[in-house]
Amino acid sequence: MAFKLSTGGGTNRFAGTKASEEDIKRQTSIGKTHISFEGASYFIYIEDEGEREEFKKQRGVSHFEWFQEKTGNKNWVLYNPMQFKQDLSYSGKKILKFNTKDYKGGKIELPINASSCCGMFSWITLPEGFSLGKMFDTREIVDMTLMFAGSVIPKDFSLGEYFDTGNVESMSYMFYQCMLPYGFSFGDKWNTKKVKTMEYMFSEAKLPKDMVLPENFDTRHIDDLKYMFFESNINGNFNFGPNFKIKEGADITKMFYDCYIGENKIKNWYAEDFTHVRAILDGSIRPD
Repeated sequence: MAFKLSTGGGTNRFAGTKASEEDIKRQTSIGKTHISFEGASYFIYIEDEGEREEFKKQRGVSHFEWFQEKTGNKNWVLYNPMQFKQDLSYSGKKILKFNTKDYKGGKIELPINASSCCGMFSWITLPEGFSLGKMFDTREIVDMTLMFAGSVIPKDFSLGEYFDTGNVESMSYMFYQCMLPYGFSFGDKWNTKKVKTMEYMFSEAKLPKDMVLPENFDTRHIDDLKYMFFESNINGNFNFGPNFKIKEGADITKMFYDCYIGENKIKNWYAEDFTHVRAILDGSIRPD
C-alpha cells in the first residue's frame, strides 16, 4: 500500500506510518531531514527555524530543544532539557547527558529521533528509585558506547522491558569503570544480534556476585572483544550464560588482562584464554 502524504505547517508526514527507505531517500534528496516520532515519519527543512518550531508545537513538545548527534547515525533529535543536557563525552564528542542537576524525578524520555545513547549516563550516581520505562524505548538506537561508563547504579536496577538493543552496533566501553550492583538485570529485550564491537565493554568495572549474562548475550558473531574485561573485578558465581562464545578469528587482545576473579588475579598468560577463565568460574579448576 502506498503511503499517503499529509502536510501541516510546512511539515510533511507519512500519516501514522513509518516511511520506507525509498521514501526517506527521496525526501532527503531534496534537502529534508527525516524525523521518526511515535512510529511515524516526518520530513522538515531542518535549517528553517520556523519549521523546527512548528514541528515542536504540533508534537506538543514546545519546551524541548534541538540537537544534532555526533555519534550513531548523527540524527537531529529533540530532547527535554530538564532531563538531558549537551556535554562532551569521555572521547571528546558532543553528546546528550543525563541532567542530574535539574532532574526532579519521573519518567525518563528518550530524545525524539535518537540513534545514540553515547555517554548518556556516564560518570554519575543514579538516584535510588531511578528506572527506565516505556518512554525510554531504545529500538532505534545503534550506539551505546560509554552509556553507563563510570556510573554508580542502584541495587537491583534493571534495564527494564523497553530497553531493546536489537539494532545496537557498538557496545564498546558501555560499562567501563561502572559499579554494577547486586541484583542488576539486563532486562527483557537485551539482544546482541547486530553488535560489532564490545571492546573495553566491562573494562575496570566491578561485576556483582551471582551475575548471569542472559541467553541473548550472544557473542558468537562478534569480531571485536579486545580488552573486554581488562582490569575488571568479577565477583563470585559470575555466569557467562549459554551463548557467550568466542568466534574463530575474533580479536580478543588482552581480553582478561589484569582481571580479578574475587581476590585472585588471572595470570596474564591466560588473558586471552576464555576457556581457562570460564573453568575457574564454574569451579573446574582452581585459580593459580
